[in-house]
Amino acid sequence: MSTRDTLYSDEAAIGSGNENCSLLDETVSRLPPEMDRSGNVEYKTKLEAVSDSRITHLATQLQWRLAEGNGHAVYMVGVRDDGYLVGITETELETTISVIQNMALQLANVAIVSIGKRVLEGQNSKVVAEVRIDQRSDIPRTEVRVAVLGDLGAGKSTVLGCLTYGEPDDGRGKARLNLLRHRHEIESGRTSSIALGVVGFGADGQVMNYANNRSAEQIHQRSHHVVTFIDTCGFAKHLKTTARAIVGHSPHAFCVAIAADRGSVPETTREYLRIASVLRMPMMIVLTKMDIAVKTTFAALMHDILATLDVTVPVRGRCIVTAAIDTTQLAKDMMDLVVVPIFTTSAVRTLDFEELTAVLSKTFQTPNTQGHDTAACPSFEFHVEHTYSLDNIGTVVTGWVSRGCVTIDATTVKKHLSIGPSSSGEFADIEISSIHTLRIPTEMAKAGTSAALAITTQKPLSIEKGMVILDTGYLRSLGARWVSNEFCARIAILSQEFQSMQSVVVHIRSAYRLAHVLEIKEDTGSVSHSQKQSDFGRNCVVVRLRFEDNVYDYLSPGMPIVARDGQSLVFAGHIADVI
Repeated sequence: MSTRDTLYSDEAAIGSGNENCSLLDETVSRLPPEMDRSGNVEYKTKLEAVSDSRITHLATQLQWRLAEGNGHAVYMVGVRDDGYLVGITETELETTISVIQNMALQLANVAIVSIGKRVLEGQNSKVVAEVRIDQRSDIPRTEVRVAVLGDLGAGKSTVLGCLTYGEPDDGRGKARLNLLRHRHEIESGRTSSIALGVVGFGADGQVMNYANNRSAEQIHQRSHHVVTFIDTCGFAKHLKTTARAIVGHSPHAFCVAIAADRGSVPETTREYLRIASVLRMPMMIVLTKMDIAVKTTFAALMHDILATLDVTVPVRGRCIVTAAIDTTQLAKDMMDLVVVPIFTTSAVRTLDFEELTAVLSKTFQTPNTQGHDTAACPSFEFHVEHTYSLDNIGTVVTGWVSRGCVTIDATTVKKHLSIGPSSSGEFADIEISSIHTLRIPTEMAKAGTSAALAITTQKPLSIEKGMVILDTGYLRSLGARWVSNEFCARIAILSQEFQSMQSVVVHIRSAYRLAHVLEIKEDTGSVSHSQKQSDFGRNCVVVRLRFEDNVYDYLSPGMPIVARDGQSLVFAGHIADVI
């Protein structure tokens, strides 16, 4: 399974070749034969009168199936090894389930998460069952998200392909094929959608990628620190997708890629540097294609890069990374907005990738990258980035836990949660049946982690990306004031044409709305002295916007926003107040 797949992985649910067959399907009378030496699916006719030694043996078998499924296992009860559904009585099923429960108790953090049952027709009420078992992980993990930005042809996808698969490029873009999602992307070489790449690091700093792991799930299982890369589009035609990645995928840092064979910094790249400065985003610069750089051209490029940084982030230092540098201190200084590291790389020769991964392994979230204003924050807030409908599970939402935590532990009091808002501002109460963080089943999702939540709504509501999940109590008492269609934002203008625009497309989290510009006025005190010295500081204003068509959204002060007009970015900033 590639890194571009969902953070909630259900591929392990059925891994014995019967992907299109479900035991619970009334039309299925036989499954493919059981695969004894691979897969996470186990067939059992029934289990009864089991001794302690037999329980120990069965628990070992269960542990192996869980390992095959990266923490997931499925037991098909009432099924012979050849796949034939023979069925058992209700009493035999209860005994078998009890044995499986005892097997789970022999292992650490293992529990039955669901039991699906089907009565076989014409067999004297005999039944078959599908028992799903998960092993929750108790290893503390940290995650940092890095948005990879750059102009068309900068080599973003190629560099990520080398990092995530541990293989050099062939000079013709072979490495990027691992990340591209669509046929037209492969044919044109242009990324048109957001792709996720992942690199993990073990407790000793060992790099975990597809070179030494077979799946993203295994990378997450073996890692103590995970870096999730958000590959964006360089082509102006797909600016909408790139804008959604900047604010919708909650990045903690920007990685700006610039091709070393260019003589100057592209204008699109200058905009990304300005946005990083406006959003107070840590950033690194990765110079790609060093194997084809020309000395004179490269010298001119470096001069332009340093000059651009002097204008956009005058208070941050810059550092060309070498093997002798203290990567721990460099990573900390980068995340504290003290320095902008510059890496020189070649995907063909994998030049300086060791320094890049060493810095990434020590890059952690800081208060500067923790999101919006804590004073206006609920105890639990989850930003929905994607929605899925999975067989036997239902609705699954994936995204980022912005604040607080949520648990499905039966020993703790469950929170009452709501999801929304709809375009009319409505929320629906939900229940969470399972949680995955970094593709690993867990009982808790807390702030600063990616998560996938299997949810059930209490009333019909169309679940869309860009929605939020909040504590119901908070929503009813305080949060409702943040559900509005009008707000003020403190922004930096990226295009002088904005002054004459009547409407813009505003990206907030993973949603985008058409907004009418009501008022533009001077910002009288929100920008620091050092920011006023930069180019964007001289263009800082406060703008009042209203969503068109009376559309409502959840707007919390401090949330980052980016606006565009067609194929150009017009401003970036943060929500200042909700009206």
